[in-house]
Amino acid sequence: MLVVSDLDEFVAIAHRVVWATLATVDGRNRPRSRVVHPVWERTPDGLLGRVCTRATALKRAHIAHSPYASVSYWDPAHDVAVAECAAAWDPTPERTWPVFRAHPDPVGFDPESVFEGGTAHPQAAVLELRPWRLRWARAADLAAGRGHVVVTIGPPQPNRSPSNPGSTAVEAGR
Repeated sequence: MLVVSDLDEFVAIAHRVVWATLATVDGRNRPRSRVVHPVWERTPDGLLGRVCTRATALKRAHIAHSPYASVSYWDPAHDVAVAECAAAWDPTPERTWPVFRAHPDPVGFDPESVFEGGTAHPQAAVLELRPWRLRWARAADLAAGRGHVVVTIGPPQPNRSPSNPGSTAVEAGR
């Protein structure tokens, strides 16, 4: 059974570290990574990550080829958090942008500081991340021999969106 505090632990590490590495794969199945600033929140459909990003032709091609992404956090204290996610472009970024402003610094930010003109900017976009597997560990727990926490949230569901949440089956393991 999924423990609510498990998701909260993942979000706590992610929001403390703030910056993450997001990996996708290209049409030839080669990985490509970039640094991003995801914002995570609990929704009625489960955990949802959002990345305000440039919708470059390269990123769009990667997500079209394989609608999945891996998001990895690490900090100098050696706390880690990884989310394996279904990834999809938010069709209404103008409705999502207030989410980025709603969080306190350093997690929250104003997307218009990155995109002059707001969502009217030709490359302004929001990538939605719906995790199907989470893994995290605090260095102190690893040193004490407690290992990583792994939570599997159903099978990966490509292109889920708030209007099509997909599977809600929940399974957890440690």
